[in-house]
Amino acid sequence: MNRLFTPHRGAPLLVAWGIPAGVSEQFVFEARRDGAKAIEAEHMLLALAASSDGDAAKVLHEVGLDHERLASALKEERRRTLAFVGMKELNKEVPAATELESPLSLGTSAKAAMKRAFIGARHERRRVHLRSTDLLAGILEAELGTVPRALAIAGIDIAALASRAWGFKVMRSEC
Repeated sequence: MNRLFTPHRGAPLLVAWGIPAGVSEQFVFEARRDGAKAIEAEHMLLALAASSDGDAAKVLHEVGLDHERLASALKEERRRTLAFVGMKELNKEVPAATELESPLSLGTSAKAAMKRAFIGARHERRRVHLRSTDLLAGILEAELGTVPRALAIAGIDIAALASRAWGFKVMRSEC
């Protein structure tokens, strides 16, 4: 899957990439801001929510999820997860060791989300043209992990939101 997504060089895809380059660059920004070593599904979700004109952002905003609310839910999820294992949140004010800037690859949850998005898009359209709503639905269909826990904390009906994301692209393609 990593060969399918390289944000700095565009997307040398075997499919049509209907997601704006600015959004894919935002994946990297969100991961770096989080201090992550790889782009994960939560970074993709935050990037989709941050895109002011994207279809996925419209779907998220319809249920009251904007970048700030998602970031807050993800922070609470992290706090609860660490508390569950008896740890306190790390002090982000302590400077971390500097590293060389290296390109980030897709993490496991991001790869799984993209795979679900590709399969869903291909199943419906008989060809793959990945849109932001496809990726959103792929992220939302995860049964386990950070994103489902964070959305549950935010009180979001994940199944209904995923259904809305898949349905959004159907309505758009009929226009």
